[in-house]
Amino acid sequence: MAGESAGRANGWGARIAPAIPYLLLLAVTIWLWGVAGRIDYQERPGTLGPDFWPRVAIGLMGLLCLVRIATVLATGGAATRGIGAAITGGEDEEEETGPRRPVLLALGVALILVYGLVLNTIGFPLATALFLVAFMYLGGSRRHLAVWVSSLVGVALVTVLLTKVVYVSLPRGAPPFDRVIDLISGF
Repeated sequence: MAGESAGRANGWGARIAPAIPYLLLLAVTIWLWGVAGRIDYQERPGTLGPDFWPRVAIGLMGLLCLVRIATVLATGGAATRGIGAAITGGEDEEEETGPRRPVLLALGVALILVYGLVLNTIGFPLATALFLVAFMYLGGSRRHLAVWVSSLVGVALVTVLLTKVVYVSLPRGAPPFDRVIDLISGF
């Protein structure tokens, strides 16, 4: 009798243990929701307040936590092993590791540092487009049209989204680079 209840307790413990990180993150999410609700601002009709986007992000984070908690509890922790193992009931295959390239890693880190250094000088759109192009070439992409089009169109769309929808003030850059953001945002 005592062994049966201990077995049930171990079963629940085995199910709850993998969910603990998501439960902790859910608690942090609830706390952040309260913090975002205390943002003090003067409301202007027809505009979103500064608490809107943080609350959207926090709400999505909470929703993902709830989904992961439900998945972990429903699968008995199998969800932490991976989707393939949860579906097939077997173990995931080991990932195939390719050759390590520390030089490429160092160049990637250097590229990120350079991006941070030139961002205020040449502005967000130009710095980000050049960063994406360089990063894709560094990563081995040689499809030139795809690299350039995805970088330029992607940066233009993100710039318009951030300046016109989310109302984020992006680094404009020093003259004459400051005109690029005006050109893109004018559309």
